[in-house]
Amino acid sequence: MKIFCLTPILVILLLHGVSAQRHARKQIAIISPWEIGFSGGVASFVTSINPDGEVTGKKINYWNRDFNPGIGLFVVRNFSPALGVELNWLNTRLTGSWNNSYAPLVTSTGADIPLPFRSKINQLDLMIAFNVNQILLPGDEEDSWHLYIKTGIGLTNIKNTDKFEWRFDYVNTRMSLAFDAGVSVSLTENVKLLLGNTIRSVNTDNLDGVFVVSADTNGKPVYYTKVFEIYNYTYLRLSYSLNDFGLKKSKSTFRHRKK
Repeated sequence: MKIFCLTPILVILLLHGVSAQRHARKQIAIISPWEIGFSGGVASFVTSINPDGEVTGKKINYWNRDFNPGIGLFVVRNFSPALGVELNWLNTRLTGSWNNSYAPLVTSTGADIPLPFRSKINQLDLMIAFNVNQILLPGDEEDSWHLYIKTGIGLTNIKNTDKFEWRFDYVNTRMSLAFDAGVSVSLTENVKLLLGNTIRSVNTDNLDGVFVVSADTNGKPVYYTKVFEIYNYTYLRLSYSLNDFGLKKSKSTFRHRKK
């Protein structure tokens, strides 16, 4: 039993020993404190989720979703090889046509729902980024590629261009949560290519243009559900490092990393 208890400690000590030896033989990878870049990709509506324990259908998607182009800009502040903070902006669309497996919904105006929905999205996120390679092997020399994960909060500005059941010119900004994962490949010392996917959960029932709403005595919208909705963005990004800190690599070391 004592051997099993000591095994994790021995593994940790071994990893630290290997990392220390690599420090002694090689220089630390070039890491830029600032990165900027842009992205291009496709976005799509995923589903509506009702957290109410009494409802039968917690996940509902009335739509045959479309895949729409999106463009984004971002800036990253790296604090270490393993940790950074990212601010990004995304502009895209969410559209879809009615899934005929659902019966048409009749609105308060007497019209049927099954029209295509169109929502314009402006997204702003602040996320913490983690370099998975450096977390698993801290202090190890930076590879020409690495896995990353990011998470954070954002603001989602929604403008519905097709109206169904509401009597309001609907433009709204709601809080959102984001989770992102992908792989980064270094093309040069200053240029990286990133392929990733972001899932955003938005605190609204309005991404797809169908929601439960009425008006109070002052004519303002009143929401009756706690439904939140999810959309997806798959992207290809190009990142440029503005300057370097840390120890410079030798030319031979960089050539080795590029293999």
